[in-house]
Amino acid sequence: MKNRLVVIGSAVAASVGLCMAVAPAAMAQPLKVTVACGDVAALLTAVGDANGNAEGGTITLAKDCAYRFADDFDDSGTALPAITGKVKIIGHNSTLIRSVTEGVSYFRIISVNEGGELLLKGTTVTGGRTDGYGGGIGNAGTLRLEDSKVAGNLATGQGGGIHNTGGTVTLVDSDVLTNVVTNANDTDGDGGGISNDAEGTLTLKKSTVAGNAADGDGGGIANAGTLNVEHGLVVNNEARDGSGGGIYNLGTAKLKYTKVVENWAGVDGGGVHNGEEATLDVHESAIADNRTGNDGGGLNNAGTATLKKTKVESNQAGHDGGGINNVAETAGGVTELTLDRSTVAENRAAGVGGGINNGEGAVVTLTNSKIVKNLPTNCAGTVPGCA
Repeated sequence: MKNRLVVIGSAVAASVGLCMAVAPAAMAQPLKVTVACGDVAALLTAVGDANGNAEGGTITLAKDCAYRFADDFDDSGTALPAITGKVKIIGHNSTLIRSVTEGVSYFRIISVNEGGELLLKGTTVTGGRTDGYGGGIGNAGTLRLEDSKVAGNLATGQGGGIHNTGGTVTLVDSDVLTNVVTNANDTDGDGGGISNDAEGTLTLKKSTVAGNAADGDGGGIANAGTLNVEHGLVVNNEARDGSGGGIYNLGTAKLKYTKVVENWAGVDGGGVHNGEEATLDVHESAIADNRTGNDGGGLNNAGTATLKKTKVESNQAGHDGGGINNVAETAGGVTELTLDRSTVAENRAAGVGGGINNGEGAVVTLTNSKIVKNLPTNCAGTVPGCA
């Protein structure tokens, strides 16, 4: 009998020992660190520690403080260690900035690796510069910006402010301002503010993309993947030698309650360029006061575009389609433009089709829509229902 009791007691002891062994893992907690103003070394350490913590970490920055980086981290080309875990950086009008002094090398501010997750709140990312993609932020994981700014960054590849490579980027109440992308190294030079590749998803809510410039396409946004903009403002962006002053779309783009205004393109689509085989849906929005050197002052469509309850007004084109240019049938298929309860008004073209120019073989469908007060004529080409 005693032998049985001893065996049972040993089993209980083993069980207790096992519970004690797993207790520390069960007790793991997210890291919480507050970094003193300007303490870059502590910030680098905190990011590394958060990456290494299974539950991630929250790093709080000092209010109204700038953290200046004189060099990149471990020759990585990025100011902070790459985000590989679940990291939250919470600022209060805080700034992460590359120190712009003589002898300081070029590097971006933030990189999010595949599998990494970053929430950036109340923080400005500025001064980043890279001979590659993503002057301010490069993302291949999950990036969310809230009440933040990406401003004054530069890249020589794609994405002056942000470049997304197959990841997910979400901006809420945030601004992408005065970023630049160039083709100085014979690169694309697309996406002055943001570039989103074919595998990426980009979502903007109550956010602004303004004052950005690209040597190539997409002064504000260059999208090849999935783009969703709701309650957004895309304004005063420039595609210097390309198309899509505000937005250049080669993928799927949905705009809702959004204004695309006062953008400029050297080639086509002062406001928006929708490429071959691309899909554009615009709901209850405005495309207004945009300019282009060639076709499509407001919108240049070479794919499938649907506008519902949307206004295309006061745009100008240096050639055809002051409001909208619907490109002739291409190798990608028939170009289709649908306007539902929309208005195209007071646009101007130096060539033909002040309101809409419809190319040969392309299709325009108007449903309860108005094409009025455009110069030199409301429409050119075959546009059923246009006076």
